[in-house]
Amino acid sequence: MTDIKLSGRRHDLDALRVLCFGTLIIYHTSLAYGTRTWLLNASDGSRLIDLIAAGSHPWRMSLLFFISGLVTQSLLRNRSISEVRTARTRQLLLPFVLGVLLIVPPQFYLSQHNPFPDLSYWEFWKAYIVSGLRFEHLWFLAYLWIYMFLWSLLWPCVQRFLPNLPAAFANLLRGRKLLLIPIIFLSVLRVWLYPIFGETLVLNTDFYAHIVYFSMFLAGSLLMNEPSFWREVDRQRWVSGGLAILSFLIIATVVIAVPQDCRPDSLVIPMRIVRSIFQWCAILALLGFAARIANRSNPVITFLNRSMMTYYVVHQTIIIVVAYYIAKLGMLNISSFIPVMLITAIGCGVIGEAQKLAMRYLPVVISKLVALVRVPTKLSPPGAALD
Repeated sequence: MTDIKLSGRRHDLDALRVLCFGTLIIYHTSLAYGTRTWLLNASDGSRLIDLIAAGSHPWRMSLLFFISGLVTQSLLRNRSISEVRTARTRQLLLPFVLGVLLIVPPQFYLSQHNPFPDLSYWEFWKAYIVSGLRFEHLWFLAYLWIYMFLWSLLWPCVQRFLPNLPAAFANLLRGRKLLLIPIIFLSVLRVWLYPIFGETLVLNTDFYAHIVYFSMFLAGSLLMNEPSFWREVDRQRWVSGGLAILSFLIIATVVIAVPQDCRPDSLVIPMRIVRSIFQWCAILALLGFAARIANRSNPVITFLNRSMMTYYVVHQTIIIVVAYYIAKLGMLNISSFIPVMLITAIGCGVIGEAQKLAMRYLPVVISKLVALVRVPTKLSPPGAALD
């Protein structure tokens, strides 16, 4: 068994964060080429492309919230609650607000669902702001900030009244229970709550998603400093990995063989349970193998992590812009999937580097401009004549 470092920087978590955000580019590009209706859709949607969503969506966002809980709890070791709250607010809300106001609107302006197709972009933007803002892919930042804020209020109560809760939770997740308890929990939510509420990604109606994602955030926060949990994850990484592969193969078979609108009702509940198995087992396997493989600093991961927030904020808009102009050329079909994905990745990299340069040199330029406009005022001597 490998030793899991619980203090200092967790390089395995850095690698998993890059993996999760990196697969978002692939996932959101795939939505334009799959069979589901999206902002833009290719002329020849393929169920094979749907496998990208089926193989990444169930675990990716849950893992991100779990990692966010781990990171938040690690920050609380060395900083006060108010410091963590302030830092995370600056990291999350500023890009969220700017993104919702400036980055998201072009997606709807160029989409096939534009409610104001005859307006110029400026007129569209004003109508968009008045008619109601849409979070789109930036919902993650809003949800994460709320969960962080709630945990900053709960954590002092846990420390005072339930100091043994993290250790008790870790002890509960031992042996088979590491797999069974979370899978049963997720399956119950998926079978009974999901049909009622769905996953709306609208803040005030997304009850099912809030329960799932806040639970993941809480689990990460509670388990960050529990060595027994990480030893158990490492010990069961092969079992969880095998179950993840097996459950995905079942999902993939159904996705390919049976179109969603043709699936019998008798298949719905079993598929929801299989999806829950895949969701949790994939998370455990990724945590376990990342701790083994990515447990030291990697220059590529370090480089990507520095601009990961920028990549996340801009990537979906780049996808839509590129796909829109490819569609105007009559080439938005399956053959353009990889080019759109590569152009998006390159565009994210260019914007990320431009943002770094702006952050480095803009304050210097501003200070020099301010110095230039500050003309010293000389007092005229008493009795001096005016020109």
